[in-house]
This record gives sequence, structure tokens and C-alpha cells, in this order.
Amino acid sequence: MYLAFWKIKMWFAWALASKNDRWLHSPWLFELYQMAFRKKAKREEWVGYEQIRLTLKESSEVLEFTDPGSGSLCIRTVGEQAKRTLLTQDACRFLSMLADHLLCTAVVELGSSLGITTLYLADNGRRVVTIEGAEPVAKKAEQTFAQFPELKIKLVQGQFHRILAQELETLTTENEAGAILVWLDGHHQEQATQDYVELIFRVLGQRAVVVLDDIRWSPSMYKAWIHLCQSGRWSVCIDLHRMGILVANPVLSSGHFKLRPPISSWLAFA
Repeated sequence: MYLAFWKIKMWFAWALASKNDRWLHSPWLFELYQMAFRKKAKREEWVGYEQIRLTLKESSEVLEFTDPGSGSLCIRTVGEQAKRTLLTQDACRFLSMLADHLLCTAVVELGSSLGITTLYLADNGRRVVTIEGAEPVAKKAEQTFAQFPELKIKLVQGQFHRILAQELETLTTENEAGAILVWLDGHHQEQATQDYVELIFRVLGQRAVVVLDDIRWSPSMYKAWIHLCQSGRWSVCIDLHRMGILVANPVLSSGHFKLRPPISSWLAFA
């Protein structure tokens, strides 16, 4: 009950404090807002991704796995898993355009789920390393990726803390230029989140772009977000209510922004 009240309170606080593009003086952020929310660009390949999403939502295949974060046993259908964990279409599109706009050459995804977000992140020839802790879920994601063999996707099954550093170092070696985006969608705990972001910055430095999902998942997650924004390591911090974006590039117009999408996109970031 307390958590539900806290989330409602936090939503209203964000809604009152956030601004849309009319208040943005940062040119690169204004342009991103136009591309992602005003123009609502559409790409042919996205139609195929959404067809896979619909198929997954209708699947009655049963998955049984131990949740890597909580350690609890999960038994649910693929359809239930899809409805529970897949990012919305608008949010997936936003991530793809964010990676385009910041000229990201590679992506690391922590939490593959069933692979739909991964497809969007792999747009425009980007290399994507996606990590999934639950083996049965990882196998379903592999089936998703197999339908798009032209995409440069590498799936690694295992625990984030054992894999992340090596994969980041490999990507920095193989991608000599360009930013690297890390999409952190899993293990929603304060200390774990701070540890992952600390590692990402240590390896990637000014090339790092970190997008955190569910920054208002709990008071402790929001505390982690505030701590990261105040750390002084990130030139740009963007609060989209659900997502938090950290950009290290010092060339960009710096600042902390509470960004409010148009009403038509609110549900995607609620």
C-alpha cells in the first residue's frame, strides 16, 4: 500500500516539475525530442518486430525459471512473460532513436527478456551484446533473434556481474570510435544499480551512455538515480519518469532535465 501511494506521489511530482520541448534550450536534446515524440518516425523493419511481439503475447508455452534478481521461482506462460516484461513499442522506438542521435556504435543490454527491445537497439547496423540471467528466457530470446539473422546480436546467458566487465572491455576494443549505450533493464536494487553504473563509467569513460529502466521502481531505486545524477560524472541527466538517461559526453549541452513527452506517449514512460 505504501509503495503504491509513493509511486502516485512521485508521478505527480514529476509531472509538475517536468518540461516539454518548448522549454528546451539544448539544441541536441530539442532535436531528439522532435524526432522521438513530434515526428514519430516509422521504419519498415519495426513492423516485423511488432509482429513478433504479438506472437509472443499469444503464446501459451510455459516457462519455468528462477528470477536472477530475487531468487524466486517463476512459472508463467510466454504470453504472460511478454505482457509483464516487454518494453512498450513507443519506448523501444525512443531507445533506437536515442542510440542513433548520440551516434552509438554498440549497445550492451542487461536483461534480454524475450528480445524485442534488443531488435530495436540493433537498428542501423549496431552491434548488440545482450545478457540474460534466466536460461529459459534466454532461449526464447534466441528464437526471436534467429528470425532476423542480418542483425548483429550476441546473446550471453549468465549473471550480470560476472559478464558485464568483460563484454564492455571487448566492445571498447572492437569499436574504436563512437559512444556505447548500456540499457540496464534488470536487477532493480539500489546498490547493484550503482555498482553497474560505476563499472560502466570506469570502462567506457566519456563514451558512456546509460539508460536505466524503472528509476521509480522503489524508493531505493530512486535514491540510486539521485546519487548517480549528483556524482558529477555525467554531463547530462534526463529523467523521463520511467527511464533515466546518463550521458558522459562533455561536448553536449550539460544539465539535469525532467523531460515530459506529449500526452500521447505518457503511458510508454509511466
